[in-house]
Amino acid sequence: MPNEYREQIKEIFGTDNLDQLRQFAAQIKGTPCSQRNPRNAGRKTQLSEDQLVDVLELHNSGVGATAIADKYGVSRQTVYKYLEKAQHFSDDPNCVLRINYMNRQQLCTTIDVDFRHERIKIKNFTDKIPLRAFGVNEEPSWEDFEVFLQERCLPASRAGIKELLRDMDIPFYDPLLIIEKTKGRMAGDNQWVQLIKKPAA
Repeated sequence: MPNEYREQIKEIFGTDNLDQLRQFAAQIKGTPCSQRNPRNAGRKTQLSEDQLVDVLELHNSGVGATAIADKYGVSRQTVYKYLEKAQHFSDDPNCVLRINYMNRQQLCTTIDVDFRHERIKIKNFTDKIPLRAFGVNEEPSWEDFEVFLQERCLPASRAGIKELLRDMDIPFYDPLLIIEKTKGRMAGDNQWVQLIKKPAA
């Protein structure tokens, strides 16, 4: 099979494996024409918010789009689409950072941060109040956000903090810089944070 046709087939069906293509053909054969869509054959068309977070983690750790696409059964173009979607997270141009607040691999809260005006916008993805970044508070203030950051990093009063910061290559005590290094992981719970910076225009 010529390479150009193989690439086209892989783009449409998500694979160029002949055995898988025969299975798709068998599935489509018994499907009414009105319901047939070869672009969806054998692949997922949507990723959940939790999977999107995982895609970002894999991408940020250096895993290529092809490997990510294979893991989730989608095309590379779909992976690129979701990565682009993640970087265009807010309609507000002043929001330059998104924080995904996680419990293990479950996305619990997104926090879009506007440093210029010192305000945040949040969206909760769980009904479990203890797993939300701000609990029952649906409209947290900038002060609430600062408390949240402080609770997800080393306390400034910790013994040997200067040495710890030096080991992490952090020039001064800043909760956000610390969280960027530690992902906000703390002993005793399964919560952590993922930081997504908006690309420069």
